[in-house]
Amino acid sequence: MKNQWMDDPVLSDISNEKLEILTKIIENGKGMKPQQMLTYFIKESGQASKNGIYFTDRETEAILNVLTADISSADKKRVATIQRMVQLLSKK
Repeated sequence: MKNQWMDDPVLSDISNEKLEILTKIIENGKGMKPQQMLTYFIKESGQASKNGIYFTDRETEAILNVLTADISSADKKRVATIQRMVQLLSKK
């Protein structure tokens, strides 16, 4: 059964390999507390990078939108803050 998040236009040209990783991240990340979710997301995307699989900024944003869909606005702000910090650190 196809999940609604898979209909995001950002993911229309995504490889099957990336799609498998995204599915794992999204399915396993649901229900986690925001900090746990981000830690898990960073761990899994880092592992993918070690295997030569990289997510674009747009793909990452789509993943985080799905993962944060059911959390409070305060937690969404925390996630956004951490996301900005990670982006800043990755540019160095």
